[in-house]
Amino acid sequence: GCGEKRVINMLKICFKERKLLFELAKNDVKSRFSSSVLGAAWTVMQPLINMLVIWLVFQAGFKSSNLEGDIPFIVWYMPAFLSWNLFSESVSQATNSIQEYSYLVKKVNFSVEIIPAIKIVSNTLIHLFFIAFIIFVNLCYGRLPNFYYLQVIYYAVCCMAISLAIGLLTSAVTPFTSDVANIVSIIIQTGFWVTPIFWDPSQLTKGAQVLIRLNPIYYICNGYRDCFVYQIPFYAHRVNTLYFWGITIVLWLIGSRTFNKAKQHFDDVL
Repeated sequence: GCGEKRVINMLKICFKERKLLFELAKNDVKSRFSSSVLGAAWTVMQPLINMLVIWLVFQAGFKSSNLEGDIPFIVWYMPAFLSWNLFSESVSQATNSIQEYSYLVKKVNFSVEIIPAIKIVSNTLIHLFFIAFIIFVNLCYGRLPNFYYLQVIYYAVCCMAISLAIGLLTSAVTPFTSDVANIVSIIIQTGFWVTPIFWDPSQLTKGAQVLIRLNPIYYICNGYRDCFVYQIPFYAHRVNTLYFWGITIVLWLIGSRTFNKAKQHFDDVL
């Protein structure tokens, strides 16, 4: 149908303009690095400090014991936190991307569809550092890399896909009402606490566990843990995988339709 054609067309545009998209994403990373005296340090320090604070609170403050299989809390907590960080940063920045790149919107023959994708790609480039950091911390605990680490590529793609689907929707609406950015911010803050990032979902009742799995980001956070902690193959979660991609496709259909309708009016509101 029309919805599927819109999604395919949008993906085709992103693929066709991939060189430009990658260049703009690299420039986006550079601009963040050069926007302050400490540059690159600020980009990675904020999530690392947030992670350190929660680790200290749970490990030292609550005397959190090691998890099953004698897994250190930081090793268990870090992959879920940093995958959530990729998602939250990507969606937040994609939401405001049309306004930030308004000078590109006004350019003749520029494919505005790639603008939200710029933020997704730039955050993924920064995320590569955090993946290296996860591996480094595991090595510090004597946990050597293994074949399952490669699955992080799949889960990072999952994160990019759902972030872009949501980003298309929110970025399309934000130029018409700035309330959307605030709503997205509140949802992301709430989502952090209801996603099992620093608490173990297996401690909940069966009914609560089912509810938690309805959050598609659970699939990504849990997937990162499967890569770096539990060594579980991604195909072991068939139902969760189908559910995640089903939700992502629906979001893509809604996002691409909304963006398609809104883009012709961007010039009027920017």
